[in-house]
Amino acid sequence: MSIKNKGFSLIEVILAIAIFAIITNGGIANIIGVLGQNRQSGEIIKANNLAQEGLEAVRSIGNRDFNLLTSGTKGIGVSSNLWTFDGTSDITDKYTRQILISPISRDTYGTLVSSDGTIDSDTWLVKSTVNWNYSIGDIKQFSLETILTNWKRPIISVNYDALTVYSNSTTSLSWRTFTNSSNTFGTETTLPAALSGTPRSSVIKTSPKKIEAIAGTITSSGVLYIYCFDGNTWTQDWSVTVGGSALTRRFDIAYETNSGKAVVLYSTNTGTTNELNFRTKNNFSACGSGWSSATNYNPLRTSGVVQWVKMTSDPRSSSNTIAALWADSASDLSASIWNGTTFANEPAAVTENSLEVVNISQDVDDFDLEYESLSGDLMLVWANSSGANNTNGVRYRTCTGGTTTCTWNTITTPPTFSDDATNLDLSSNPNSNEMVFASIGNDASDMQAGYWSGTAWTNNNNVDNSCETPLAGTKLVATGWLNSGATSRSIVVYNDNNSNNLGWFTGNGGSFNKETDSSITPNFTDPQKWYEINVNPKSKDQLMFTVSDNSSDLFAKRLAMTATPSFVWTNSDGGTALETTLSQSTSKSFGFAYWQ
Repeated sequence: MSIKNKGFSLIEVILAIAIFAIITNGGIANIIGVLGQNRQSGEIIKANNLAQEGLEAVRSIGNRDFNLLTSGTKGIGVSSNLWTFDGTSDITDKYTRQILISPISRDTYGTLVSSDGTIDSDTWLVKSTVNWNYSIGDIKQFSLETILTNWKRPIISVNYDALTVYSNSTTSLSWRTFTNSSNTFGTETTLPAALSGTPRSSVIKTSPKKIEAIAGTITSSGVLYIYCFDGNTWTQDWSVTVGGSALTRRFDIAYETNSGKAVVLYSTNTGTTNELNFRTKNNFSACGSGWSSATNYNPLRTSGVVQWVKMTSDPRSSSNTIAALWADSASDLSASIWNGTTFANEPAAVTENSLEVVNISQDVDDFDLEYESLSGDLMLVWANSSGANNTNGVRYRTCTGGTTTCTWNTITTPPTFSDDATNLDLSSNPNSNEMVFASIGNDASDMQAGYWSGTAWTNNNNVDNSCETPLAGTKLVATGWLNSGATSRSIVVYNDNNSNNLGWFTGNGGSFNKETDSSITPNFTDPQKWYEINVNPKSKDQLMFTVSDNSSDLFAKRLAMTATPSFVWTNSDGGTALETTLSQSTSKSFGFAYWQ
């Protein structure tokens, strides 16, 4: 029997050694790679913790005092057990940390944007970056960023429901608050900063998004002053020369309903080109800030100096559309639609080239515009100079589609009316597409009233044929709506002939009923000068009627309606004039606005 050799041959030994070497080298490489990955991961974790600590330190500093956050590159330190900024960087072991604080902008809707926005002073972009040497020539970097806002900024609340501004015989504008529950006005107070001349035409509008009001007034020196009110403090934000007389109003103010951005459109006191300018204020900025620079608007259908400007906002909650209507020194009328950035969609031809006047071009307010509350269709009404006693001077046109590119429809003479329309007013029902219109002509002092159903006009001529005669700079008729439950009525107030009391109609659809003159305290001086109605947006069964009279007095009377319906007038002014020395009684020397 042979015996087998159980040892290893030389070749086998060499092969075994080679295989062992390969396995050993691979394992060592893997181990070295794992160790390297663990080291890098650990250092990244450390860098992440330092970057996160930097952000939290900045947050802590901002929570302590948001004004401590300023633009620039900073380091983090500790003083008296509080995080502070220290130098332009800080070092922990081999890690260098830098904090970069940068301003950030928002667009007109309040959305954060990287460009083409407006800087928000209550928001900062904070970036925390950590650098370290991983090995010679190999520098690693890790960063985190966040956005910090001034969440401690107080939310303004007010305990009153409306406010009014008005002129007086001084070079200041006055104002008062109005509280609905007590039906009373507050004490008269003066707005800050003197004016160049006495205030004349005045407007006030309130934001649909926050406690903010913007007021404007044109002085006897032709300067437009714009004020802003945040519920606590008035600021005089800017001014510009617009020219004009005591019989004109060369500006208006409107808010975008959805975004809350404000738009001021005003005359440049020049003809031919760039007859209008506009400025905007974003919703997120405080009063005294957030205004854009002046932008030219060159209407193609206007060549004269713009004398009157009116705007109205599409009331639908999703809309930012605003319509503008203006008249120039040639008695031309044109319109345009605000698209969020500029005014556009002007009709292809002038809307009217012969507006009604009393003595000289555009010495009277004889055009108006409103949106249907549900559809967003636009209605324009105005007075053509051909109107006279027994000659219909009313014209209208619509822009339908409910968008900024709405379609302008044909200029139309509404049926049934039979007189001129020297003074007129249009208002929309906040609960429907209905509208009410009323006008008084100075040829025979007749009043006519009309009802728009949403599709057609139903009109009534000579509802009163003995009204006070409109004069240059007057507006002796105003309209509005009241809604209580399912009951809806239109309201027309007007200056009846030789009347010291309050003349008014109620409308049920196209049927108008003359109510008994309301005996108010005190009696108005006849003739009156300017009529205005504002419906309470929070209590649509109430409206405020404000009026100036021939004695330069300012009065305010409230009308309330029940579902029956029944109507009650009360003296919101307490039975005494809110002001007895208006600097002028014509051309809207006051403004009233409810908080929205």
